[in-house]
Amino acid sequence: MAYVIAVVSLWMMVSALTSLRPGRRGVFAAFAYPVGWAAGELPVQAIIFQLVLLGLLHWWGWPRTSWLGPLVLSLALLVTLENLVLIVVQFLSRSVVRRALASSPRRPLEVARPREDVAGSWWRTMLQVPFHPRNVQVIANVAYGAHPRQVLDIWRTSRTPQNAPVIVYFHGGAWTFGDKREQGRPMLHEFVERGWIVVTSNYRLSPGHLWPAHIVDAKRVLGYTKKNIANYGGDPQRIVVAGGSAGGHLASLLALSEREEWLSPDQADVTDWSVRGCIALYSVLEMTGDETHWNGLGRGLRFLLERRVVQLPFAENVALYEQMSPYHRVTPDSPPFLVVQGGNDTLVDVNVARAFVEKYRRVALAPMYYVELPLTQHAFDHTASPRTSSTLRAAVAFAESITSPRRPLDEGLLASYQSPPVEVLVAEGPSGWEPATTVASRRGTFYIISADNAFSDPFDTRNEHRRRELDELARARGLHALPALGRDPQGDWPDEKGLAIFEQSEAFCRALGRAFEQHAIYEVTPDDCRVVVVS
Repeated sequence: MAYVIAVVSLWMMVSALTSLRPGRRGVFAAFAYPVGWAAGELPVQAIIFQLVLLGLLHWWGWPRTSWLGPLVLSLALLVTLENLVLIVVQFLSRSVVRRALASSPRRPLEVARPREDVAGSWWRTMLQVPFHPRNVQVIANVAYGAHPRQVLDIWRTSRTPQNAPVIVYFHGGAWTFGDKREQGRPMLHEFVERGWIVVTSNYRLSPGHLWPAHIVDAKRVLGYTKKNIANYGGDPQRIVVAGGSAGGHLASLLALSEREEWLSPDQADVTDWSVRGCIALYSVLEMTGDETHWNGLGRGLRFLLERRVVQLPFAENVALYEQMSPYHRVTPDSPPFLVVQGGNDTLVDVNVARAFVEKYRRVALAPMYYVELPLTQHAFDHTASPRTSSTLRAAVAFAESITSPRRPLDEGLLASYQSPPVEVLVAEGPSGWEPATTVASRRGTFYIISADNAFSDPFDTRNEHRRRELDELARARGLHALPALGRDPQGDWPDEKGLAIFEQSEAFCRALGRAFEQHAIYEVTPDDCRVVVVS
């Protein structure tokens, strides 16, 4: 028995060490995840199990071999110390998440407060079992297609309000395995308890079904949700997509893809494919990076894609692999993102997330929130750990910040801005404020975003904050911009402060208006200044 306990203790020590310092190349990277995940996510249980082993050894009697007893004690001490470090790291994730949200370049967030009914249940967090809420009603296996895998579940509670926001979640599993009942439980439980409707979905898997079957199914799920979620009390205009690993890849691609892409014939009547934002957890966000760039892990991903998922060689189909990479789909009009990545992830390297976040902040106009968790492996959120508790509260804060109901555009207000013409001034040159049309006669057509006017959504005290954000973004992006003022037709003085944006396309300025929660922007030509609806 002593030899068995020594071997088990040695394995536990290696597991904890692998969680702290995983191998990242070759065979070490392949085994780092299965070897180190349990220790990294269940350190309390590991310490308890080690104490049980010592108790058994004491009950059976200490080994007579002089070296075996000290060896077992030494291994037990190392296991305990390693797992204590992992416990501390899990609790430190709270401050990591808080700083990450607060330091975002755009629209800093505060971490959502825990619900009162679970705030004191510390034992649940320590036990780390994702308890299923008792009052959740699950409408299971709703078909969105003819294939057995084309089914989804809809979660709600008896307290879910009408027109509730919706989160659509896609499971991971390397596009080859997984199920809607298995993953993301702690986060989804939190959302449904906070009054959200949760949609979890299966989709066809490889190698039986090759790409793009996966994203076609994901698009069908979104289309089904858009058309039918109102029947279950959800708001089809307030949908957030989310997923982990391969599921995060599908969610990200949904958020970034064009309307016409990957449509099924039965989706032709869906006109609005927009989502409010995306939560990407340890997700595959790039599929074209070489092995050197991705720290030696690109080879494993490419092997999986070429042999199992796509079954086409990368070298001859670069355009296809770029099309399926969220990294290559970022545009100025991309929706808000929350990306959460483990620093020790050996299945999706942290450099993938960093590269995606860097490009998103450089190109897109909407907020990007990035949380990088130290000493954290892939699929960390399968258990209800302190780390998972912190990240799910970040997900809630992000999702709630982007799903507030939008005020309908007041057609009467729009008409009053069109006739008589809006008086808009631009500060240019030594002459000071000039009519916008006069400036356009010299510079050509330009656009004005007034972040504190009656077209803001909502029209409240956040308008002044939006204007400061707009100024900061213009400076950070090096935009050619000048201050602008607009006259409120219902008032007698200029009070719409904004920016005149030059040398940018209409599409870019429309995206900028949407990013700053505007229903409309001004288009200025030498002959006219008109209101352009962008919402």
